[in-house]
Amino acid sequence: MRQRTLWTLYGCNLLASVGFWFFLPLLPIFLSRRGGSATLVGAVFAAGLLGSAAIRYPAGWAADRFGTRPVMIGALALEAVLFLAYLPHLPLYAFIAVRLLHGAAAGAFLPAANGLIAEVSPPEELGKAFGMMQSTIMAGIIIGPAVGGLIALVNLSVVFVVAAIVTGLAAVAILTLPNVRVAPTTEVPAGVMRIARVLLPLILLGAGTSYMIGTFDTIWSLYMTYRGATTLAVGISFATFGLPALLVSARAGALGDRFGAMKLIVRALLVTGLFSAIYPFIASVPWLIALGLIEGAFTISGAPSLIAEVSRHAEPGHQGRTQGVFQTIQTAIQIIGSLAGGYLYSISATYAFLAITTFCVLGAATPLLPWWKGRPKARSVAHVVEPPPTV
Repeated sequence: MRQRTLWTLYGCNLLASVGFWFFLPLLPIFLSRRGGSATLVGAVFAAGLLGSAAIRYPAGWAADRFGTRPVMIGALALEAVLFLAYLPHLPLYAFIAVRLLHGAAAGAFLPAANGLIAEVSPPEELGKAFGMMQSTIMAGIIIGPAVGGLIALVNLSVVFVVAAIVTGLAAVAILTLPNVRVAPTTEVPAGVMRIARVLLPLILLGAGTSYMIGTFDTIWSLYMTYRGATTLAVGISFATFGLPALLVSARAGALGDRFGAMKLIVRALLVTGLFSAIYPFIASVPWLIALGLIEGAFTISGAPSLIAEVSRHAEPGHQGRTQGVFQTIQTAIQIIGSLAGGYLYSISATYAFLAITTFCVLGAATPLLPWWKGRPKARSVAHVVEPPPTV
């Protein structure tokens, strides 16, 4: 049952990731074709991140309290519907509101999904389990942008329709998963500030990568087209970044389980900072794609171990809340990256990329500071596992 649950969840996440990455790399181009500036693109992406950040803890709480399955189904179904909200010819600033709601729908999925993984996986295998989850995200990055970029050469609007269909299929497939929730208890659950204090060292370690994601989502497509790339080349650049990460994520997570997470996380940050310092000085589109292929093998390798450490620091029965707090803060940092990246890019692409390098180096220096103090004593909380409904 555990393996069936995990592999079904991986398959659903693959579909959701494909749907998301069909549309995301092309959204800046879609907005710019409708007259949007780089600053507006940054605001739209920031709105999506804001909605995502705002929903993470409530979604984690709901997953702990009512179960992981209804939260995941609701999140994916609403996300599928909102893909279609981009199609009408709305005023440009209306897309900020659309992306706010869309980001909230997408953001509600992961706290519940990660909580389910943590509850059904042995603690000593968490890195591998989250690595497999990340591999499905990377597979979406490979399939989605490449196919979406090809479709966009003919009709950009069709990309949104395909994304809605694929994500809707993922929502239906979630029905086959069991529902895990915390049994009713008289104990007061761990508060947000308590969880954040326990996670502080991990939050600081993740800040560099989160800032990079926020900035890259906003500026990468614009930078590639500035260097002469077509929409297909933009899609290929995302795919080549995701390919090595797809191949190494599970292995990297398993290595973190065996040898410790810190070395992998710090190495990934330093490599990300190095490549970000190189990109603004590369004018060749093929070279930008090739460098992304190399970077992808290293940059993402620390993420499974980081998420596994977050899970290991969760009090029993509070996986959803803990994942929600961590993801909320990391998404807030992505918002900063999106806004700052869009603004800095409007001045100079070099400034935008070097800011990523600065964040990554500061994050990599976190282990040199006396932040780690362990976690409070965990409390025992009962769980209820409800089987999937019979069809």
